Amino acid sequence: MRERTASNQITSADTSQRAVSASPLLSVGMPVYNGEKWIEESIGFILEQSMSDLELIIADNASTDNTEKICRHVAEQDSRVRYHRNATNIGLYRNFDRVFELATGKYFKWSADSDFCLDGFFEKCVAVLEARPDVVLVYPRAYLLLKDENGEEVAMEYFDDFNLEDERPSTRFRKYLNRERINNIMHGVIRASALRQTRLILPWAGSDISMVAELSLRGKFVEVPDRLFVRSFDAETSSMLMNRSVAAKRDVPLGRTFKQRFLLHAYRYSTTLGAPISWSEKLHVWLYLLGDHIKLPFKLVRKIAALVLWPLNRRRRASLHH
Repeated sequence: MRERTASNQITSADTSQRAVSASPLLSVGMPVYNGEKWIEESIGFILEQSMSDLELIIADNASTDNTEKICRHVAEQDSRVRYHRNATNIGLYRNFDRVFELATGKYFKWSADSDFCLDGFFEKCVAVLEARPDVVLVYPRAYLLLKDENGEEVAMEYFDDFNLEDERPSTRFRKYLNRERINNIMHGVIRASALRQTRLILPWAGSDISMVAELSLRGKFVEVPDRLFVRSFDAETSSMLMNRSVAAKRDVPLGRTFKQRFLLHAYRYSTTLGAPISWSEKLHVWLYLLGDHIKLPFKLVRKIAALVLWPLNRRRRASLHH
């Protein structure tokens, strides 16, 4: 599934025919930190796509392994590759935003250094976006690349179920958050003009989900029925499965503080306010969010209530002392 033929290997001889245009149709952004194990193979799948009108932007977050050497070598061979190295580590989430800020294409795709895009991924997704201005995100079906008890790689078909073509933005928003599990579709192809209207990824876990939910208020999501995305999903590549030592090595934050949870919920309310939808639709979204929050564990609800009521209780205690 991940094999490429020898004729598809990148060589310096054909780079002159692959020069990226001044404004490519697609920008692929790869944020990376210490990705030497997978990045060369991942890049290979991107550059050998049937659709060649693209740029690959690599934002290296001050890696300490051989990532820089590998990326500079690839960039020398293919002019479509733009390698940027941050002087210091700016954090995982900021680096995701950084790679989008560097993009110039009409469409954009995030690509992890440990994931693989099978041939046809870009071409089929971009074709939908070109034909349908009402769509903001297109993604293919996926495989999860797991490891069995012997450490061997096993590909498992995965079903995202995010073909959200409902006319009502509030319905798309609700369906996305109700079905979201591992957020594969964030790695689909996105209309860059719509993505620029969002707040992108804020510096806490879960804000990537909120960003995709925000996108659902700006347009429809379409699923390509072919399995063209391979996501590595093991203790080295997924924050859901990592232990703390691996997370530290990969610079991946684990979990969310209470403050981050509170800010994340507030973020969803505020981004709805700024969305280009009717007040009626905004109200439907807020009612959904309110109902969802009511379902939070009682302890968390009590903490939120204590935070909200703290100024009032403080004034009451002060008045009793007078």
